[in-house]
This record gives sequence, structure tokens and C-alpha cells, in this order.
Amino acid sequence: MAEAKKTSKKVLELISLLSKPEAKTQIKAIQDLKIHGNESAIEPLVSLYVETKNNAIKSEIEGLLNTLKVDGVQPFIVDCLINDDFADAQQMLLSSIWNSNLDYSDYLNEIVETAVNGDFMTAMECLTIFENLEVQLSEEQIMPPLLTINQYLNDNNGEDSPKHQLLTEVAVFLNRLNQAL
Repeated sequence: MAEAKKTSKKVLELISLLSKPEAKTQIKAIQDLKIHGNESAIEPLVSLYVETKNNAIKSEIEGLLNTLKVDGVQPFIVDCLINDDFADAQQMLLSSIWNSNLDYSDYLNEIVETAVNGDFMTAMECLTIFENLEVQLSEEQIMPPLLTINQYLNDNNGEDSPKHQLLTEVAVFLNRLNQAL
């Protein structure tokens, strides 16, 4: 129990260092969060990612989030993904989802909604997530994102943009999964 308190205090200290003005301090805190961090650091990291113009800091945050392998972080990542304040981090967050190889099957609709509302690169990341799915999905997991993407495609019928083509591929993929059930 004392160890948990110590870790928690350490994480809080590292999170507070993310708001310091010195890039060197922020980068060191991010590196230390790779070792000592927990899910409570995700939102402050994404917030810093959106706010900073420093590419080294952005790269460190991407590296940390892309290597998360701890089950239980998914709701925290998805909360940031759907948070409008973090719209500039959506592509990076989607990339972290497929890089982590964690099970995000309960969040497929949120992923599709992000792609539908995002740009071409966001749709590309969404397609990559679906192409790399390694879990068996249920109808309850497939239908909400399938309905969301089909609604988008119907509302934008006749559009011939690269994003529309990517989302069509996602819909085809989901339809195949649904038919295989």
C-alpha cells in the first residue's frame, strides 16, 4: 500500500512537471512517465501534445502512447480521442490505438465517429485499426460502427474524395465481418 502511495505521488509529481516551461524538463518527465506512469497521465500528456509546438516533445509523447501495453488505458485514450479540445491529437491517438495492439473492440463506434468527422489521415488511421484487428467481434460490437459509417456514406453519396473511399473500405470490412457471424 505504501508503494502505491509512493508511485501515485511520483506520477503526480511527473504530471506537474509537464506544465513547466522548459522543454528539457517536460521531455524528462515524459520519459519518466514511461517507467512510472499510469492512466492518470494520459490526458495531461495529450493536452501537452496539443499545446506544444516543440516537435521533440510531440515525438516523446507519441512514442510513449504508441508503446502502451497496459490493459485498462483504453477508456482514457478514447476519452481524449472524442474530446473536441484534443482534435489536433486525433490522428496521433488513433495511431497509438493500432500500435498498442490492445483490444479496443468496445470502442469501435467512437473510432469510426472520429474518422467520419475527421480528415483523410484520420480515416486512414481508422482503416489501419480495422485492418489490424486481432479479436473476434460480436454483432453488438460491429453494428454501431457499421450504422455510423453507412449513415455517413449515405449522407455523402456521390462524393469522390480519398476520405470517402477509405471510409467505404472500412464499411466493406465491417460488412464482411458482420456477414461472417
